[in-house]
Amino acid sequence: MRISTQTLYAQGVTSMLDQQAAFSKVSEQLATGKRVVNPSDDPSAASQAVTISQSQAVNEQFSDSRTTARNNLSIEESALNQVTDTITRVQSLIVQAGNGTLSDSDRDALATELEGSREVLLGLANSTDGNGNYLFGGMSGDTAPFGEDGSYRGDDEQRQQRVDSSRLMEVNHTGSQIFGGVASGNQQLARQTSDSESSLPITFKGPEVVDAAARVDGAAYSVSIDAAGVTISGTDADGNDLQVLDDEGNPLPSPVAFSDGMTLAFNGLSMTLSGDEQQVSEAQTSGKATQLVVEEGEASADLFANLDGLISALSTPIESEADQAAFNNAISTASRQFSNSLDNVLTVRADVGTKLNELDSLDIIGDDRELNYASTRSDLIDLDYNEAISDYSLTQVGLQASQQAFSDISGMSLFDYLR
Repeated sequence: MRISTQTLYAQGVTSMLDQQAAFSKVSEQLATGKRVVNPSDDPSAASQAVTISQSQAVNEQFSDSRTTARNNLSIEESALNQVTDTITRVQSLIVQAGNGTLSDSDRDALATELEGSREVLLGLANSTDGNGNYLFGGMSGDTAPFGEDGSYRGDDEQRQQRVDSSRLMEVNHTGSQIFGGVASGNQQLARQTSDSESSLPITFKGPEVVDAAARVDGAAYSVSIDAAGVTISGTDADGNDLQVLDDEGNPLPSPVAFSDGMTLAFNGLSMTLSGDEQQVSEAQTSGKATQLVVEEGEASADLFANLDGLISALSTPIESEADQAAFNNAISTASRQFSNSLDNVLTVRADVGTKLNELDSLDIIGDDRELNYASTRSDLIDLDYNEAISDYSLTQVGLQASQQAFSDISGMSLFDYLR
């Protein structure tokens, strides 16, 4: 078969170009470390790699979101730790205030220190994060949530952040949750509502839970002590009027005769009343009466109002038995109030800690997910260097062979055989 010189040259050039292309491709793969340099190299693998890259980008966004959430919660935890320390100090001062040997000036000194604690708590309530946003203002991060009078001016919405595909996390707590009225089914509070001038020298202890099943969460009861005895107003869980019960649980006729150290049992609660029986019996002439309110599950005043009430009680001179009784009741109420407030802050701190732990767990899951994505993507498009080096050597030899063959063939002439 005759092969023209033009065809011979064309075949030689084509062979060299094919070998050059193969050699260049392997060289590019080695240079980039990728098996799939262009989508045309492996369309299916390239398409899957794009999908995985998008998943990696989303996973990284969640990681960044968790970092932001962790920073916010850590700043809040630091502020709440200081709130805890300050409330603990207030409780210590309440214990000191209950010392019956203190003078009016001693109590004034305690009131002054409590005013300092109030300023500390107000500053913590208006804490900001690194960007100047208020921590406890709800969604209103650009406005101080608490005024100088302790009133809450923020909202009750918590900021949320998507920290994983299936987890939308609240990354702050509102001021009303932390410093507002304490709401918990296990907290009860009694306080005197009548002033000392119109009250009898009656003190109380409690209330305590004696029958949790009989309690009515969120209820409020009025207790009145006057010459006629003790009267309780309110309703039970069935809507019936409250009755004081004896030791065997039987209802007593109202009003119940007052006696020093008597125990009132009603609606699953009990409290003790103490005072001078003679002065109570003589109240028919004076018209004096002590009014108490017993609240179930929710304190009616917030932390700052409670603190203001305590400071006011410490700043008021004690000039009579009724003044002393009112002061003792105020201290008893404050002790329960700040115990409730501390429990509330600790509950919020526990929630913060739980979320921080959850973020750590989500980070571990996210890291594992990233490793899986990276491994799968690598299997799809990354280079097997052992195979690539072998291909590199093979294509290099092929290129050199094609070049040598073309050189040899193109140099051949018929005259070489006529000599």
